[in-house]
Amino acid sequence: MPQGNNLGATQQVAVDVAEGLKDRIDQMLGTISKDRGAHEFNQAYLNGIQTLPKIPTFATAEIIELRRRAVLNLMSLLVGIPAQISFVDGFRREGELFPKEWSAWLRNNMAAKQTSIYRAALTYGASYVALEDLGKKKPTFKLLSTKDTVAYYTDPVNDVYPVYALTWRSHPTNSTEGRLVYYDAERIVHFAVPKGGGERRVITDVEHKLGHCPVVRYVCSLDDEGTVRGVIEPAIPVQDRVNQTAFDLLVTQTFSSFKVRYAAGLVGEAVLNEDGSFKLDADGRQVYQPIPVSQARMLTTDDPQAKFGTLDETPLEGFISALEAAIKQFAVIGQLPPHSLLGNMSNLSAETLVAAMAQTMRFGHVLKTSWGASHQALLRLAAIDMELGESAEEDFTSEVRWRDMSDNTLGAVVDGLGKAATMLGIPGRALWARVPNTTTQEIKEWEEMADDVAHEAAFNAPDPTAAARRQVRPPAAPTVPTPAEVFGGNA
Repeated sequence: MPQGNNLGATQQVAVDVAEGLKDRIDQMLGTISKDRGAHEFNQAYLNGIQTLPKIPTFATAEIIELRRRAVLNLMSLLVGIPAQISFVDGFRREGELFPKEWSAWLRNNMAAKQTSIYRAALTYGASYVALEDLGKKKPTFKLLSTKDTVAYYTDPVNDVYPVYALTWRSHPTNSTEGRLVYYDAERIVHFAVPKGGGERRVITDVEHKLGHCPVVRYVCSLDDEGTVRGVIEPAIPVQDRVNQTAFDLLVTQTFSSFKVRYAAGLVGEAVLNEDGSFKLDADGRQVYQPIPVSQARMLTTDDPQAKFGTLDETPLEGFISALEAAIKQFAVIGQLPPHSLLGNMSNLSAETLVAAMAQTMRFGHVLKTSWGASHQALLRLAAIDMELGESAEEDFTSEVRWRDMSDNTLGAVVDGLGKAATMLGIPGRALWARVPNTTTQEIKEWEEMADDVAHEAAFNAPDPTAAARRQVRPPAAPTVPTPAEVFGGNA
């Protein structure tokens, strides 16, 4: 259970001076172990395992249970909202709308994996993607665990690619071996770590021709000293404040939010012994039966000295306001729209919703600029491995296309794009990519359809190549296996 954040942000490591590979890997393993505590602390807060509110030492079991229930985990929104508004839909290069290296992105199912990259970068400050299976013109993109990965840089601030990197693919246990993978500008080495630990042995040592270490870093925030920071660590004090305020509200709600009825001067029926005498306690005082009290029972007495009354409940409005204030402070720290945390969305116009999301979208644009550069570096390495030529390998004008995740309606966007085309003279085709939720494949199909229409208008005849593209091949007839193929032998 976290008891306080004494762990700072992760320092990106400058290149070491170890000469031998064994000493270098030992040094990198030490760095992974050193940073693991900070990474696990941030992961715990993300998963709701947080510092519990303070309670008195004499607290009852009910108070302890209320403390457990008081954890109001907002960290998942702090990571989830920026990741949800970041989605790469396409990739283009100057003069080329559909570069061939984009096929590596599609083949590796990065449309589904990219969110995991962003979530890890937001949680830990950095995440890593490696290229493997090199030399076959079909590179594989591997998402690496930030907790189990370290990358060394000559200049952690300005270098695009590390000098070398190391990751735990799996840790050794008492029954299974572990696996380490080492990357540098010349080779990728897989090591097996024996059960329970011990001397590493090389499984594969494969050279590659990328000229760079095949690992790309994605950062959330990087300062001029090479320190990366995610969104979890700065928000931990405010998250603890939210939990403490929620606990105070729960305690008050449970024990003091209702009227307390009291009765003074009432005496129950006397308790008798078997012989009919009055029963006395150890101090010689007469014993009376307790008075049963319930919502369905009315208490009466003939004693004129008895008194009845009620004690007022503790108002909850102050605690509720304090909790809302703490959540709003959390939203300010995390650059999130307050209505997404508080749920107060009544009577909000479309313009108000867009304005409320403005700061979050600006934060998202900063992240997309950084992550877009990392995507470009990743696809540049893919282009080198796919041998697409110097125009792809040395290209720095390429850019990824981010999906429009704003709250504008489709009608408003199309109306604006239409005005841009008619009033500003921007070609219509140049605006297709700005239509919300369009994919690269859809744009490619629109390009082909537009070319077909233009050809037919110019030559008054369909384009023959278009007919060939649209031709649907009949499915192949199913092959019926022979008995020998099914059962084997000479049946």
